[in-house]
Amino acid sequence: MTCNNDNNNKLIILIMGVSGSGKTTIGKGIAEKLNCGFNDADEFHSEANINKMKSGIPLNDDDRKPWLEAINKRMTEFLNNSTSITHNHVFTCSALKSIYREIISNSIPKDKILFIFLKGDKEILGERLNSRQGHFFNPALLDSQLEALQEPNDQDLKTNHFLTINIRSSVDEIINNILKFIKDQFNQ
Repeated sequence: MTCNNDNNNKLIILIMGVSGSGKTTIGKGIAEKLNCGFNDADEFHSEANINKMKSGIPLNDDDRKPWLEAINKRMTEFLNNSTSITHNHVFTCSALKSIYREIISNSIPKDKILFIFLKGDKEILGERLNSRQGHFFNPALLDSQLEALQEPNDQDLKTNHFLTINIRSSVDEIINNILKFIKDQFNQ
């Protein structure tokens, strides 16, 4: 798949799910295959948010709002950049609640964003978090993320493009399934 700079065909691919679901791994893999840009939502966290999570303190809605707005701003910049050399851009973000997805996608045309929900059970997520090194997220916060998680519902599915992927599949299988979906649904 190749990218071009036709702004009318730009697509934001948002990889979402709780910590440990593989957002960064899958997001980087998709960006590499599509030869396009990549931003991890962790890049947009304030130092205060990072310190809270390191300490095992869950973020609340007030903590998350400026972070989500910063992600939305970067997405909007990508769509509005007429000199962008890439056709697509991959973002990762937990996007746990429906309201968070609304903030992230505010003012972005619904046909310009694809939400990919990486779904996994607590056991797999916990194993991944406990084996992960060099990340600020405290594995003790997994329960709070699972409690906050609002999986895509009927309203989400009616108003947005969503793909749910079970993380029990291999990384290559997940990436290939996503690429096939993008090709089939978005003609890219």
